[in-house]
Amino acid sequence: MDLTTVYDCMSSNLGHFSVPTGVLLAGYITGSGGVPWTNDQWNHNPAALRIDQSPIDTPADETADILDVENAAATLASIPQWVHGAWGSYHASLRPGQRTPTIYMSRNTVTPVVNTLIAAGITSGVNIWLAAPMTSAMAADQVTHASGPFPIIGVQYQFLPDHDVSLFSTDWLKNVSGKPVAPPSGPGSQGGWHFCGKCKCLFFFAEESTSHCAAGGAHDGSKSHDYMLVFLS
Repeated sequence: MDLTTVYDCMSSNLGHFSVPTGVLLAGYITGSGGVPWTNDQWNHNPAALRIDQSPIDTPADETADILDVENAAATLASIPQWVHGAWGSYHASLRPGQRTPTIYMSRNTVTPVVNTLIAAGITSGVNIWLAAPMTSAMAADQVTHASGPFPIIGVQYQFLPDHDVSLFSTDWLKNVSGKPVAPPSGPGSQGGWHFCGKCKCLFFFAEESTSHCAAGGAHDGSKSHDYMLVFLS
């Protein structure tokens, strides 16, 4: 199995350490203070893993790759809704490049998380990103030999002052959602509209790359649902 090294960090630490060629980054779409990445940081690192740590689930959170379940972050109670929403977002291609739903957890949280999933009727289709100090060889072994309905696809094994180091399944990283497919428009309507996270206005998503946002640059509809507008005569 091919493995890829990933560095995760808060917004305030990004740029304070070197990133070797071939290493991916991971950042936060939610949080407070210096935790969530800025739009500029996401734009400069479009392939970075997106982590949601908010205890309150929203449609925008469900476009993340990973739900961070730990103290002062997402809770056990928020898991089922996030998982269903994240799968819906993935299949609808609401954010091109989204990975399949994964939950970040420490070793002592694995059993409570799995019990929460099963109690909600979710018996497969969710991956584990395990946080546990160990050697890189041990982390590679955990990912390479993972199995079962909730496989370990990543292990965070090294914890540094400004970032943490993980090994991830390259196959999982590459299994991303495609470009959004606009819902078919009926008479007097048009689908494919997204909400811009920068200027807070609707825009036609198919033209995002050539759009002009009032807040500067192009519109950003990466965290939006797909909307259909009805024309008024």
